[in-house]
Amino acid sequence: MKLFHKSIKRFLRAYPSLKLRINVNAARNEVDVVMPGLRYDDIDFTGQPDTWRIFDMVNRVENAAFFNEESFLKYDQLYKSNYISFVKACKYEAKSTFYETTTPKTPLDVSIKLADVGDTSFSTVSEVACGGDLKPSIRIKNLHTLVHLSERKKTPLPNWWKKEFEALLQENKATSLLNVLPQPKPLLTFRHEFAVPLHDTDFSAHTRCASYFRYFVENASLASHRGFYQNIKTSFHDFHIKKVIMLYVSPSCWGDSLVSETWEGEAPLTLHCMICKKDNPQEIVWYGEMDMFSEVFGMKF
Repeated sequence: MKLFHKSIKRFLRAYPSLKLRINVNAARNEVDVVMPGLRYDDIDFTGQPDTWRIFDMVNRVENAAFFNEESFLKYDQLYKSNYISFVKACKYEAKSTFYETTTPKTPLDVSIKLADVGDTSFSTVSEVACGGDLKPSIRIKNLHTLVHLSERKKTPLPNWWKKEFEALLQENKATSLLNVLPQPKPLLTFRHEFAVPLHDTDFSAHTRCASYFRYFVENASLASHRGFYQNIKTSFHDFHIKKVIMLYVSPSCWGDSLVSETWEGEAPLTLHCMICKKDNPQEIVWYGEMDMFSEVFGMKF
C-alpha cells in the first residue's frame, strides 16, 4: 500500500500551500476535488492548456481518490484482497469553450463518478468545470480492468463489490462501454523512435496513460512540422484537440525502445497513432484516434 500512497502525496505536493481535500461521498461512488487552477507548466507555448497534462492531472486525482482515507469505490479493500486495476481504454472530450481565452481556468472543479459495472471491469467518468461554471468543459471516461496481483491476469470483480456498486447505478441505466477498434495501419506513416524515460512511468516502472497521449502529440507535432500531413498545411498546434480515444493493448516499461507512427484519417483533422516495440513491430502497445476543432482559439504566432 505504501507504493500507492505515493500517488496521493505527489498529487498534494503539486500545490503545497493549499490544503486540498479529496471529497468522497458516503456511498463511495462519487468524488469531488476543487483544484486551484492551471499552473505555468500546464500551458503550452501557444498560450493554450496542454491537453495531455490536463488528462494526466485528472487521472492523478482519480488514482489518489482510490487510496484516499475514504477510498473511492472501496478500492483499498480490493487492494487488500490482492486486486488491482489498470486502464484498458479511455475517451477524452473537450468543449470548444475550454480553449477560449475568456474562459477562466481557475478554479477547476473535478468530479468523478462510477458509470458502469461489468463482469471484469468498471468505468468511471471524470468531468472538469472551469471558473465555477456548472457545465463541464472536459469529460474523460476510463475503462478499468481488474487484475489479480499474484496471477497478473484479468479476473472477475468480487461478488460483494459488484453487488454493492451495481445497486448504486441508476435502474435501467443504458451502458456505453468503450469499444475501441484500431484502424489498419497504412504503408505510409510518420515514424518516431524513442525510449521510455523513468519519469513517464508509474510506481511499477510501467508507462503511464498520459505518457502515451504525449507521445501521440509529439509525433503529430513533428509530422506537421515536416509537412507529412496533407490536411494540416500549417502546424498541428494551430488546432485544438476535440476528442481522443485510446486503447492500451500491452504494457511497456522504463527503458523500452518504442516506435510511434501516425497517419491521417478519412475525416478532415483526424489523426491515428499506433505505438509498438521497436524490436517487435507486430506487438501493438497502444493505439489512439484524435479529432480536432477546425477553429483556432486563443493566441496564434
